[in-house]
Amino acid sequence: MKLKYYLVFTAFALSSCGEGFFEQYPSNDITEGNFYKTDDDFNQGVVSCYAKLKTMMSFHLTEIGYRSDENILESMAVSTQDRYDIDNFIETASNGILSDIWDAWYNGIYRCNDVLDHMNGVQIPNYNKYRGECLFMRSWWYFNLYRTFGVVPIARTVVPPAAAKLIPRCTEEEMYSLLTEDLAEAARLLPDTRNAEKARVTGIAAYTLLAKVYLTFGKHAEARTALDEAMKATGYGLESTTKRVFDINNKMNKEVIFALYYNKTNDNGHGYWYSANTDVMADIRNPTPEFKAIYDESDNRLALIDTYTKIQSNLFAMTKWYDTYDATYTTQVGNDFPHLRYADITLMYAEALAETDLPTALTWLNKTRIRAGLDELTSDDVKTKAEFIRELAAERGREFALEGHRWFDLVRLGLAVEHFRNLGYTLDAHNLIFPIPQNQIEIVNNPSILWQNPGF
Repeated sequence: MKLKYYLVFTAFALSSCGEGFFEQYPSNDITEGNFYKTDDDFNQGVVSCYAKLKTMMSFHLTEIGYRSDENILESMAVSTQDRYDIDNFIETASNGILSDIWDAWYNGIYRCNDVLDHMNGVQIPNYNKYRGECLFMRSWWYFNLYRTFGVVPIARTVVPPAAAKLIPRCTEEEMYSLLTEDLAEAARLLPDTRNAEKARVTGIAAYTLLAKVYLTFGKHAEARTALDEAMKATGYGLESTTKRVFDINNKMNKEVIFALYYNKTNDNGHGYWYSANTDVMADIRNPTPEFKAIYDESDNRLALIDTYTKIQSNLFAMTKWYDTYDATYTTQVGNDFPHLRYADITLMYAEALAETDLPTALTWLNKTRIRAGLDELTSDDVKTKAEFIRELAAERGREFALEGHRWFDLVRLGLAVEHFRNLGYTLDAHNLIFPIPQNQIEIVNNPSILWQNPGF
């Protein structure tokens, strides 16, 4: 049978496989008979899934920061209208950024499904590892689709366009089952410790993401159980300072659980993130003054986003993302982008405990505060769960600045609408998710299968 390459849900052939082994042969030459035979073949398939994680990583790095209070776009140009609309809660279903992430994330899901489909019945040395990696990455993409768009169509196998157009948006229960079942299986299958390929996920990543899923669905006891399992992993823990996590000479350190790995020395780097053309702080608008206001002056994390190093004329690197250009690839730097860190484990544990044990929850919340040079919070400072949630949201904002967490944290903790109204924005509950891309609505052309989110 000929093996054809499609996005899982976009009803057109795969057209954007910019990196990975899907470009090694023309698609009409790839058949079940000439690929996916050996352990190395399957490894190439899994690597292509990892490669796809970098497509639209800018959504986590910058775009979702504009939705939060981290970034602001004060004026609009034609090229930045989509970002401006996201920043101001006025995006429409025709927003190009949203269309791009839909395509990219479903492309990633397709790649995982393709590998998983071909693993059925095979015997290879790294079967468990490869299956676990694909289940984890597929869950990562589905979870982000859910957080961004709400319930979406789900498929656990590769499906052709005609069949994909008949898959309706799932229910909340179906999304919950998909994510929790796949991540629990991934946690069992993945290795406990890293090998030489440090950017590949291990069991702690699956447990950590599973805990975040549980918290998103309001399952605090289950989240605590998943985090208990995550903390059994050896070789992981908090670094002495947050700055050390991002030290370019300390890449993939013990705090990093799941990250996008970049290597500038082999032409796999990137340009500077959040650089400035001046070191005059009054002229630098992002991160915003409103966001920086959640920091105490004694917080050692403030300098990570509030100080810069001159690289060359009109180019200043933010401390959090500081690196120097490679000697050969002279426009590339090599910072990694962490999606999950051990600090997330400690703060999610605090969140899970807050439902039943506020004093112990404060102990866990204080772990990152103490590391940042702040005083411990006590029960005299935080008397109610509502006060704790606000302290937690602020602490997560300070700890994970510019890492793609802030907006989703405020939504999960129930603070987003009030918070942004207080900043002068106009929004309501419908703005907590984004519109389904209009091109997808038109492709399916059946509102009983793919309907638009309310309010758009």
